This record gives sequence, structure tokens and C-alpha cells, in this order.
Amino acid sequence: ATRLRRVFMVLGSVAAAMIGLFRTQQRSLRSGLSKTRPNYCCIILKGPEKKVFMELRDSEAKIAAGRLTCFGGKLEKGESPATCILRECREELGWEPENIERNLDLYVNGDLMAWFFQADAPEDTSGLQFEKGRQGVWAEIDDPRISDWHSVALASWSKSKSRADFVGTSIL
Repeated sequence: ATRLRRVFMVLGSVAAAMIGLFRTQQRSLRSGLSKTRPNYCCIILKGPEKKVFMELRDSEAKIAAGRLTCFGGKLEKGESPATCILRECREELGWEPENIERNLDLYVNGDLMAWFFQADAPEDTSGLQFEKGRQGVWAEIDDPRISDWHSVALASWSKSKSRADFVGTSIL
């Protein structure tokens, strides 16, 4: 029974990824989002009262130490962006959203860096399991602790723009 339950969980994740990819492709065609495959995918987890659920990295983090970032990461070879973001959510939170929607492209110095998806954040965050040195926190989109790239992405997202442009030398 346990093995069968795992098979159904995997099949459910695959189906969710396929639905997310279909929705992503449809959204891309409708809103002019880039069709170019980025190196990274991130997710904006929407909460109540215009807050977002973000990852707080500790001071030992290699990138964005002590800063808030959206959850996400690097695309693996052969992986679709929708599958990537669901995998990253499982790895970084021990949870995955039911519905994802791609809605923003982040460009850094003119180069496509990341696709941003959005989803509703979990209502109860107490049971989430974060990677070592990281934790989840609720933040306003203009919180000064947000990393430079993610701050630009959230500002564009809050204005319903499909493109965010960061110009500068900051890493994440």
C-alpha cells in the first residue's frame, strides 16, 4: 500500500508539472513572455494582505547571505521550468503548490536570467521543512532585506508587468 501510495504521489507530481507546463506555455503565448529557456526558475508565494512568503538565507550562505529571496533554483539538464519549480519547492520547503502560473521574466544586464512563477503560499507554514541555514518568513514586497534581483522582480510583479530588468553588478 505504501509503494502504491508513492507511485500515486509521483504520478500526481508529474501531472501537476504537465498542467503547469501547459499553463506556462499558454501564458507565454498570451502575454509575450520569453520562450527562451532560462538558467533559473523562482516562485513568488502570495499570501494575505499583499505579503509574500520568502526564503531568509543565513549569514553563511554563498549567495545573498542574510537576504530574502524567492524560493527557486537552477534548471537541471532536460528538466522543464515547471518541473524545476515544483522540485525546488519540495527541496526547499518540503511542500509544493497545487497551481503555478508563470508570469514574469527577469533580465540581468539585458540577459534572461530567470522565469518567475506565482502560486498561493501554504496557509499553514508551521510544518514546512527548510534546507539547513534557511527559513521561511512573511515579508512585504518592499522589505529592504530582499536581494536586489528579487526586489526588482517583485516590484515588476506587483505592477502586473511580465518583464523585470535589473542593471548592475549585484549577484542575486
